[in-house]
Amino acid sequence: MASALLLLALSGVYLMVVAPLLDLYAQRAAVLENRRMLLPHLHAAASELPGLRARMEQLRTASGARKLTLDGATDALAAASLQGRIEELASSVGATIGSTESLPVEERSGYRRIGLRYVMSGPYETLVKFLAKLEATTPPVVVDNLHIHGVLRRPGTPSASGLDAGLDVYGYRDGDKSVAAKP
Repeated sequence: MASALLLLALSGVYLMVVAPLLDLYAQRAAVLENRRMLLPHLHAAASELPGLRARMEQLRTASGARKLTLDGATDALAAASLQGRIEELASSVGATIGSTESLPVEERSGYRRIGLRYVMSGPYETLVKFLAKLEATTPPVVVDNLHIHGVLRRPGTPSASGLDAGLDVYGYRDGDKSVAAKP
């Protein structure tokens, strides 16, 4: 009977003390193994860090030299500058601007969004070239609300190779350059 009680006491001690310690040991071993597996990846990332910092500095200096906003002391002057730039790009590829409309200026995170709506026409290749030039222009512009339609033709006439396009073009101007209106 005493041996049965002793066996019962030992099994209780095992369940209360030894089993939780073994579980803790297994958990710690798993954490240690995960850290060992992570170590080569951390060394690789640390070795790439100086190159990434150098690249970041190159990009910062390049973006500092790149013009990001429209010129103009007022929204009207910035819109006129944007309109002149768009007309220059359109004429360089042979696109025909049918009409231009100014869009309301909006304040966006410290910048003034200047927008123009265009209706233009030209062959497919010309409109694609125009959109490519818009994408590469400096300062950068945003094209929105692009609609391209085929030109309708009468039955029995040769097919037209031209397209009509409508698009909104937005540029941004620094918001702190606003000139106060004189009374």
